[in-house]
Amino acid sequence: MMIKETVVVAGLILSLILFKKAAGTLNIGKINLISYTMYLFLLQTYIGASLVYLGDHKHYTMKYMIFDQSFDLMYYSVLLTAILLPLTVVLFYAVCRINIRQSYEAYLEKPVSSRHERTAFFLISGIGFICCLCLLVYIIKIGYFPLIRLLRPSAGFDFGTERQRISRIVIFNSYIRNIVIGMFIPLLSYMAFAYAMVMKRFWWWALTAVLIGSSIVSATVNFEKSPVLFYLFVLLLIVMYVRGGIPRRAVVLFAVLMAGAIVFLYVRMGYNFSSGDSNFYNGPIGRTLFTQVGTLTMHFDLFPAVFPFLGGRSLSPTALKLFGIQGGYVRSAKLVMDFYGSEKVYDGTGGVMNTFFLGEAYANFGFVGMILSIVYMGVLFGFLFWGFTRLKKNPYNIAIGAMLTSKLALATQGGFTDFIYNFQTYLLIFLIVFGHFAPSVWKWLTRRIPPLKRLEKLERKAAGGS
Repeated sequence: MMIKETVVVAGLILSLILFKKAAGTLNIGKINLISYTMYLFLLQTYIGASLVYLGDHKHYTMKYMIFDQSFDLMYYSVLLTAILLPLTVVLFYAVCRINIRQSYEAYLEKPVSSRHERTAFFLISGIGFICCLCLLVYIIKIGYFPLIRLLRPSAGFDFGTERQRISRIVIFNSYIRNIVIGMFIPLLSYMAFAYAMVMKRFWWWALTAVLIGSSIVSATVNFEKSPVLFYLFVLLLIVMYVRGGIPRRAVVLFAVLMAGAIVFLYVRMGYNFSSGDSNFYNGPIGRTLFTQVGTLTMHFDLFPAVFPFLGGRSLSPTALKLFGIQGGYVRSAKLVMDFYGSEKVYDGTGGVMNTFFLGEAYANFGFVGMILSIVYMGVLFGFLFWGFTRLKKNPYNIAIGAMLTSKLALATQGGFTDFIYNFQTYLLIFLIVFGHFAPSVWKWLTRRIPPLKRLEKLERKAAGGS
């Protein structure tokens, strides 16, 4: 046991040292893509994996394991990630001669510039109106207001079954729900919030209030609790980027308030916090520390002993066609749920068992693919973080950068194949590229279209002739 405890502590210390070099800073008041990923990794994977490795197998997911060696195999894979992921980022910076600490500090200290405020306001308002209208249609098709039902559930209301029913409701097609409602409403609210912070005008704050309210409604439409917290955290990221950082105590206060909100929602959904020892393993603490670790262990338990490696079949259907991979589309998280959680599938409450990206990488490509996936993730995250520090610091880029930071960090807890092909991620990157060239295109259009030329004159007048 002493050897195992030494391995856990030494691994943690080495990982923190490497992550600090990779992120430039671990200051929670200046969180970035690398440090945010690290904090999520520690909280939702490393701590729980270490406890399981040291012999704590009381969480319900651990009771399903077939092979005892799966526990150690899971931990050593997590330990490898804790060291190799930040080490890859550090080596990437060294090869490219990037001083990421200096680049990030320079970005935070930049003043925020803003042009075409009126045009931005009209565009965000117009697109936001269409998105909110789609959200209203979605709620009408659901048949009730999910946020109100979440706060005031009726007796006997089954959240699990309703979550599955709501997930099958579409408006025209799934892209309307996932992109227009699930992505664009939060993104527009982030843009409006960033503009409101910079411009400090009443109409921006009014628009921000409407869009934030709509975003909270869209985040709770299927009764999930964590999406609201992560949505609000992106607002905190925007404050950090606009102001160049915030006090650590503000982040701690936010975390305390969000933890209180989680407890409140659990109570409203009927959870009993006075249920004794099982409370630690089955409540929000157990869900945070052990659930994804348990599912990760299931991946090492299931593949290839029960199912053969998937060979890339967890890639999206579009990517399967592009890469010429034979066989049907199947996520490893779905197979794990079907095998270990069959009773939930039978009663209609089972979906997928998401876990750290390592699980899906291993299930598809084995140990070699798993190691290569860690290196790939290190290079990808290192490049994107460095690219973010090179962007123009304006409300548009800040909003997209903050959303992309949160989405990528959270995606590490959901699956590896989303980092090879994911439409929403590519769309956000496209919007950043579009924003880079948009001013030149706008300038060209205003010279040729009279109404746009008059709007440009109003913009210059509002900006004091600059």
